[in-house]
Amino acid sequence: MKIRLILTLVLVVAVMAAALPTLAQDDDLPTVKVALILPGRADDVSWNQASFDGMNRAVEALEDTIAVELTVVEQVYDPVDIEPALLDYAQQGFDLIVGHGFQFMEPIIKVAEDYPDVNFAIGTGFKIAPNVGVYDVKLEQGGYVMGLIAGYLTEAGIVGVVGGVDVSEIHRGHVAFVLGAEAINEDVTVLNNFIGDFNDVPAAKEAALSQISAGADILWQSGDGVGQGVLSACEDEDVLCMGNTTDQNELAPENTIASFVYDWAPVYVQMIEETVEGEFGDAFYWIEFANEGVSVVYNEDVAEDLIDEDLQAAIDEAIEGFVDGTLDLGDLDAFELD
Repeated sequence: MKIRLILTLVLVVAVMAAALPTLAQDDDLPTVKVALILPGRADDVSWNQASFDGMNRAVEALEDTIAVELTVVEQVYDPVDIEPALLDYAQQGFDLIVGHGFQFMEPIIKVAEDYPDVNFAIGTGFKIAPNVGVYDVKLEQGGYVMGLIAGYLTEAGIVGVVGGVDVSEIHRGHVAFVLGAEAINEDVTVLNNFIGDFNDVPAAKEAALSQISAGADILWQSGDGVGQGVLSACEDEDVLCMGNTTDQNELAPENTIASFVYDWAPVYVQMIEETVEGEFGDAFYWIEFANEGVSVVYNEDVAEDLIDEDLQAAIDEAIEGFVDGTLDLGDLDAFELD
């Protein structure tokens, strides 16, 4: 198996620092054993790091009410490795096992049926069960805002977005990017590519360079290694870009306008609390602007000269519309991308 426990000093300290103070404060607190299984590295400045950081924030937020014993595993990406990892932690008696990726869905649904007393959480997906929940991000909200920025600022009238795999979460984000760009600039052309893999940095960079060669002067992206590849291409070609998932502004500090940032802590807190209360499962859990699970973080050195009052007003209006429910983008899964 390719399962590798996080044994580096930095990550062990981070996990233990989140758990040990809780256990030491009050022995009467309910204890929950949580396994967080990541498909990539916990320091990838993208999908996996957002989960790792969010889980540690959740543990810290709960320290006065729930003692969380957290175990983190990284780089469990291949489907053949996922089921053995799930079985391992289920057999050890963990209370909540979190598989942070769409590829965990089928293995979790299978294993969960044999371990009804263990709770399982899938990071994006569409299948739930009595002891299975799905947590997801309303990526369409970020995609729309990033589209507004791109459509407003483009000088060429061409912008682009590069993604990993065309699954629901990513698809919704890309469609919303198109809608946002067109909402603020009816003449804009939006280029779209899915490279078929979330971690292929060279392929993502090649797709970004192709879009730049086709005239795109602002790019967004969605994926793990995808983000690194796209931002690298933009830096090489001196093209404006935007980050996703974590604050990626420093990956291309002279080119990145802003990042759409995920904070998984709100849903992780909810799922842990529901595990204690016996109420977890058969549900979807979302991070969005309304629960402050997502945000837009500007790279001030770049954004200061680009985000004028009109653009900021459009961004604020969109975010407010998502929060109060007045901005509804419709069924984005049904929208076909070129």
